[in-house]
Amino acid sequence: MALLLVAAMSLAAPAATRAENVTVPVGLQAELLFMVAGHDRNLPARGGGVVRTLILTKATDDSARCAAQFKKVAVARLAVAGLPHSVEVASFTTASALAQECRARHLAIIYLTPGFTGAEVAAMGQALEGCSVLTVSASPAMVKRGAVLGFDLVSGRAKLLFDPTQAAKQRVGFGADVLGLMTVPR
Repeated sequence: MALLLVAAMSLAAPAATRAENVTVPVGLQAELLFMVAGHDRNLPARGGGVVRTLILTKATDDSARCAAQFKKVAVARLAVAGLPHSVEVASFTTASALAQECRARHLAIIYLTPGFTGAEVAAMGQALEGCSVLTVSASPAMVKRGAVLGFDLVSGRAKLLFDPTQAAKQRVGFGADVLGLMTVPR
């Protein structure tokens, strides 16, 4: 699995989506995310047997475009880590409303499209403390602000960015087999 993940990461084309702050193509982000998610020890317990992915959007063209690209790949994944997979798109309102929805619906993954401010992502990270959920940002800068996972392009290759502190707060437990492939942003 780790070899497959490395191969997929090396296929990253330098072309990104039109959003300035998205460096890795969104379709590749989705593929990498669903490969890596299976290595989260806490994923099976999150949704009671279903992996629920929420694509969270802002009211911008870049966000809508990114959501459509991500959803196209995500809905093709009928299973993640051997569990049934469902995908929904929702507009962001507040961090506290997102945390309530996460707890009520047992969301496993929240994908943040472009357009969120650092303050909004920080508020989400704080509101989601104690929730068992993997937050993933399309924008690499948001990993330092409150998202657990993100993507960056370095020397033409996709890199997985990981915040271990936020991961612990959100009960995300990746195995050593993928942690070695991730970079902790400074």
